Amino acid sequence: MRSDYSGYARAFLLTDRRAHWVVCEALDILWLCWSEAAASANLNRYAWQLFRSRVMLRTSRHADGQPDLRAAVFSTREVRGSGSTPGHFMALTELIDLFDVLTRLPDDQMDLTVLHYLCGIPAARIAHILGMAPALTHAVDHHARATLDALVNAPIPE
Repeated sequence: MRSDYSGYARAFLLTDRRAHWVVCEALDILWLCWSEAAASANLNRYAWQLFRSRVMLRTSRHADGQPDLRAAVFSTREVRGSGSTPGHFMALTELIDLFDVLTRLPDDQMDLTVLHYLCGIPAARIAHILGMAPALTHAVDHHARATLDALVNAPIPE
């Protein structure tokens, strides 16, 4: 799970070094409170919540307190591989807007979306990472896509 955690952390913290550091920190904390973690109803969920809290402490934020994921756009294949193709600027702005909206999703929906669509982690493994039932992760994914669609296509207030 270390590589999955690192991918998630990298999306928000932007560098391998920062991602590695926060993963190690979370694992150290998990080790220190192992008896509490092991006694929890869901060890994977406990570990994920602990790890996620460490990432969110270090994530850049908008003025309203929402995480700022826009810089992660520049690490996507679409941006790195497009160079100077026509329409590159439009695609870039659309991706930035999409990544900005992504952080407005509820936590589980945002986490699943980042893990699956940004990090490329298969849906079956995401259930294990998040400590959720596979059917629940499927439902969360469905709701996340519907919410994203509604947010992206919402009219812009004047």
